[in-house]
Amino acid sequence: MTNRTPLQRPNRIPLSHEAEMDLRYGDLPKRPAFADAEERKAAWFAHRELLLRHCRGGQRPAGWWDYESPFPYPGRDSAAAALFEAELLTEAEVAELTARWREDFERAQDPRFRFRARSTWLDCAAARKAHYRWSGIPRDLLKRWTREHRRRNRRIRQLEAGSGDPAPAA
Repeated sequence: MTNRTPLQRPNRIPLSHEAEMDLRYGDLPKRPAFADAEERKAAWFAHRELLLRHCRGGQRPAGWWDYESPFPYPGRDSAAAALFEAELLTEAEVAELTARWREDFERAQDPRFRFRARSTWLDCAAARKAHYRWSGIPRDLLKRWTREHRRRNRRIRQLEAGSGDPAPAA
């Protein structure tokens, strides 16, 4: 005889591979995983914790965008920035994405930076703009980092020209 108490688990709707892929990535029109929209919605809410547990880097499953998002899906390249701006990311996601976006921003500051857009190589400001769009850097961060970068460059030029503040006395 054992003293263990059986775990009470909710009776979940079994989720097939096709149904899980539908809720993660969106439906396949030629191969519907659910009989109707109500069945799909019920499956989302029955399995949302499992599906959300695997979210990283500002991405959300299709089911979240369909049933819980406060705004329409902005597209894969803009989703993380939209979630950031709406303050719907976890602290870990904010830290991960901010570090990646900052790295992408700094890479584009190199005077020799080039970016390939389709079959054309872009230089200078056009390359940076295309790279920022591709990276999905939120507008607010981009504005703040650009101001910081300009201030830093201005200060470096002042120091190189010898017109900077005098060194503090020892």
